[in-house]
Amino acid sequence: MKLKIVIIFLMVIITTNLSSQSIYSFHGPAEISYQRDAYGEGMGGTGVGDLFRRNASFINPAIATSVDRIQFATALSMGNTVYHNSDHQSFRDDQVFLPYFSMLFPYKNHRFGFNFYNVSSGKLDTQRRNEITYDDEIEHVTEVQRTDFTLFKGSILYANKNDIVNYGIGLSYVFGHNVRYHHQNFDNSNMLNSSFENEHVFKSPTLDVGLAKQFNSFSAGMSFTLPVELKGDSYFKTNTLNEYIKQEVYEYPAHMALGFTWKAHDYVYLSSDVDFDFWGNTNNFENSVNVLRTGLGVAWTGISSSRNFLSRMPLRAGVSYRNLPFEVNDKMVNEIAYHGGLSIPLKNYESSLMIAFKYFLRGDTDKHEYAENGFLLTIGTTGFDFIRRPVDRKSPRDIPVPDNRF
Repeated sequence: MKLKIVIIFLMVIITTNLSSQSIYSFHGPAEISYQRDAYGEGMGGTGVGDLFRRNASFINPAIATSVDRIQFATALSMGNTVYHNSDHQSFRDDQVFLPYFSMLFPYKNHRFGFNFYNVSSGKLDTQRRNEITYDDEIEHVTEVQRTDFTLFKGSILYANKNDIVNYGIGLSYVFGHNVRYHHQNFDNSNMLNSSFENEHVFKSPTLDVGLAKQFNSFSAGMSFTLPVELKGDSYFKTNTLNEYIKQEVYEYPAHMALGFTWKAHDYVYLSSDVDFDFWGNTNNFENSVNVLRTGLGVAWTGISSSRNFLSRMPLRAGVSYRNLPFEVNDKMVNEIAYHGGLSIPLKNYESSLMIAFKYFLRGDTDKHEYAENGFLLTIGTTGFDFIRRPVDRKSPRDIPVPDNRF
């Protein structure tokens, strides 16, 4: 029990220090989490309407009604991204981050819980050698540009399970920062190296609402997140200056998600999700395009009574497609991703280790001057009633004594 608490604490601590990378980070947040769990991530990024399993995709608070025991869920994502430019050069960057952490406590028809999500992140360092003409002399300089954008979301949620329609509400707090850094390092020691940095920190509460309903072989769900103006301070820093500029606003858009799951067979499920991010309704300089994301997935739950190992192994696969919330060279940037996943049961039959694979391609070198492709591995765990001490079946027990009267 103590070890589990330590692991949970460490995961929460390191979440703020990890982020993912994209070559498009200078244009805006390319890496956006749609708040599905590791199970749904391996199934095409679906799950907003899936009530046929214990679902930790709390983008829809009403999905919490799928859980009937105390649940803890978290995951770790890692992988690499390869960037390509129009000059046929390629560069590789590694990434690692924690996509989510959640806990849920059921009581009769009520569900109480909290979750923490890495909504969006982008941290990219670039540098190049330039030549600058100064007083008829050519000076060589190394220019470094860095961007660091992070956006996190923490929520306290309540959900109600009833015969009409399950509903849920989440009180959320969104916070993050946006840092742009530029540095010039001259080879000539007589030249002054310069550094400029703009930092904007922002935060504000918002609200999530959701509905979910299960029928005999069909379930559906929908959720909506209210738009919010994230307010915070902006700073400008140089070699000798650290100046507060003013309080600025970063607009976080409204988000809507729809999802459907169909039980096609006793062991086969099909899911389809659609997400809308209304970035086009914001006044952010970096984000001006509404996002449409679609996902389609299939799951094989496995036959537990089978003697064939592959027949017992739960497997998933899917595909997703979306456009990024900005344009490059006045052209939209699209992403297509292929997903796969499997589950490994743990010692407790209600707990499992979920593994999801994702291979994605973004952009086009002919249209955008550069493109990227990458591989992402997500390892998630879902446990139930981990707080309760397991029954010790080896401890001494009283042996019943027969009653001689009978």
